[in-house]
Amino acid sequence: KTKLSLLLLLVSIIGAYAQPDQRIAKNPIVSYDWQPGFVSITEVTAAPGLGLVDDGLSKFYYGLTTVAGYQFSRNIKVGLGTGFHIHQDETLFPLYLDLRLNMNSQQIVPFVYGAGGVLLSFQDLEGRTRVFINPGLGVKYVAARRVGVSFSTGLMVTTGGPNARKSFVNFKLGVEFKGRR
Repeated sequence: KTKLSLLLLLVSIIGAYAQPDQRIAKNPIVSYDWQPGFVSITEVTAAPGLGLVDDGLSKFYYGLTTVAGYQFSRNIKVGLGTGFHIHQDETLFPLYLDLRLNMNSQQIVPFVYGAGGVLLSFQDLEGRTRVFINPGLGVKYVAARRVGVSFSTGLMVTTGGPNARKSFVNFKLGVEFKGRR
């Protein structure tokens, strides 16, 4: 009985170590999505203000952003982003760093993101430019070989300029394109 138990344990250990290092995707489009390379993410964003929303910079905003970045591994993407956010009083132009951490999965990919940078105001570059951070959660659907569609939500917090800190809950709907290998 002891010999049989030891034999089963040995077979189990050998079977565990015999597994390949790389996971195999269920279909080729997911396998391609896991590969390192250039990534372009374009998102439509909208955000209602939180807390005090008594001025034109804190009620809401909507806009468009794009990130040009690199996917270093199956789970890590880093890029630089820019775009525009239209507020009630003025339009701000974000310039930021974007980091995305994908969870291990197949065609539907949950992710955590963090973005941070400046919101440039060309009306008064020195007096109305703001600093922001934007952490959040999202999900991406790998739609085709080099295309993904994402939806995410997060907390956008800005500070600087008049009336100091502003907070928003933002919603983003995006398309992700990957470069050719």
